[in-house]
Amino acid sequence: MLKLIKVYNTVIGAALSPCYICLLLLPPVRIQEFLLHFYYYILLDQTRRIQQLQLLLLLSYNNSRIKMDESKSTTGTSCSDDISEKQEPQFCLRWERYSYAPQRPRGTSIILRDDENARNLSPVIKYSISIAVLYTAFVATFGNSTYTGGMPGVMTSFGTSKTLATIPISCYSAGLGIGALFSTAFSEVFGRRIVYRVTAPLALVFTLLGGCATNFGTVAIARALAGLFASPCLTVGGGIISDVWNISLEKTGTIFAALFVLFVVAGTQTGPMAGAAIITNHSWRWEFWVSAILFGGSTIIAYLLPETYQPQILRQRAEARMGLIATRATLTRLVLTSLGRPLHMLLVEPTVFPTGLVMAITQSVVFSYFVSYATLFQKIYHHSPYAVGMAFCPLIIGSITAIPTIAIFDQIFYRKPRIEAIRTGTKVAPEKRLYPAMLGSITLPISLFWLAWTGRADIPSIIPILSGGLFGFSFVLTMLCLPVYHSDFYTAHYSASMLAALTFMRFFISASFPLITPTILDILGFTWATSMLGFVTVALIPIPWILYRFGPYLRTKSCYIQA
Repeated sequence: MLKLIKVYNTVIGAALSPCYICLLLLPPVRIQEFLLHFYYYILLDQTRRIQQLQLLLLLSYNNSRIKMDESKSTTGTSCSDDISEKQEPQFCLRWERYSYAPQRPRGTSIILRDDENARNLSPVIKYSISIAVLYTAFVATFGNSTYTGGMPGVMTSFGTSKTLATIPISCYSAGLGIGALFSTAFSEVFGRRIVYRVTAPLALVFTLLGGCATNFGTVAIARALAGLFASPCLTVGGGIISDVWNISLEKTGTIFAALFVLFVVAGTQTGPMAGAAIITNHSWRWEFWVSAILFGGSTIIAYLLPETYQPQILRQRAEARMGLIATRATLTRLVLTSLGRPLHMLLVEPTVFPTGLVMAITQSVVFSYFVSYATLFQKIYHHSPYAVGMAFCPLIIGSITAIPTIAIFDQIFYRKPRIEAIRTGTKVAPEKRLYPAMLGSITLPISLFWLAWTGRADIPSIIPILSGGLFGFSFVLTMLCLPVYHSDFYTAHYSASMLAALTFMRFFISASFPLITPTILDILGFTWATSMLGFVTVALIPIPWILYRFGPYLRTKSCYIQA
């Protein structure tokens, strides 16, 4: 009988899965909601299992000793079948994942101890985990930008044009964006540690393959796969920081969250410098070897990291000690969810798409710098490739300067109101997080126009170089504050999908800019090509200001935010 049910679910799922994806394309929200309800009730009728899982997940975050027993007379909470009778599920226009269905044999109980929570680990272990995650995030983005220094060598070795030589940068970026959709969902189902252990060695292998390539196609494919398997360092790494620290309440957690973004940015900005230094004395293949060495460190870290995702820890202990049976979702359903919910949030959530657009354009400017800096400082100022790489130093300095600026804004506009809100039992508006992003929206176009109109032969090269400091400052203000703003009002369950959506849009859109920048530079010239980017960022200035003014109203239109 069970086999017949499985066959039935498989057939119905295969028939309705295209409808599940096509829901994104239907403009009327009411039609979407009707079809989605139909899909849930036909294929995903697992109400009791879901509510049992929700209960277990709720218990997993409790720091006290909790006991679950069959008898209703105990002080714990029963996990019997009558849970589903207390409240009917309220379906909304959401992409939900039905990953586990814990079933507890009679007479067993679950006792959660304080030391089972990753946030209750010793300070030494928590600091070690956080520093290790920062390293892996740095390596993931460093592996992309370090290739820029070796592009002339690739062009010579394989006889490619400059535009074609930038394809591996776009391939790696696209891999990071696509991988973000899958890695977050897989980490929530299988845990953080197993995702790291599977993907980190594969990123190392494909980086080595790129260094050993004998044709340009192999380089491009290897880079795409390396980016795909490096993406968990960005998405799952942020989840580990949230597992170990309470970012909203612990000052140390806030610092590590800011450092995580800074290390991601630093990897992008130091890569060209390192690549230029490597290519001075070695061939372009050494850029792959250096990245492979760093990925080797990430692989070692992956096998040393403990599991930090509390629901996965609960499932492991339940399976090992109490005989709980955890039924995993089918791979097809997992893939549909990992792709569906982030993309759905991009399309229907009123704050996610505008935020993702701002982050994507800002990231695209950085990728365009990989090409435009070489054009400016080599063709106009006749600098060496090493000097071109060193021109990225102000970006790093500006990025570092942004961190204390954000801390000052946070102390003045968020933490003091939060203390008052805790005292009065109210909540601080998430829009208080947007002040740094509002400042960054103004300084970003200024930095671009500065670079565009001072990058001339009659002006010393140090003047356009210094514009990178203001750009790096603006870059971090935008990249850090906008995701934190969303994390304040999305629950932990949907926050991961929101971050995956933003990461996907950020890297997927910016992946095309290294390809189109050489053509735009040839047609418009450096001044007007860079000015065009400045005009685009001017058009984006109102977005954080609109979110600040109308954010409370826009949140009421969200189907992922519970009132």
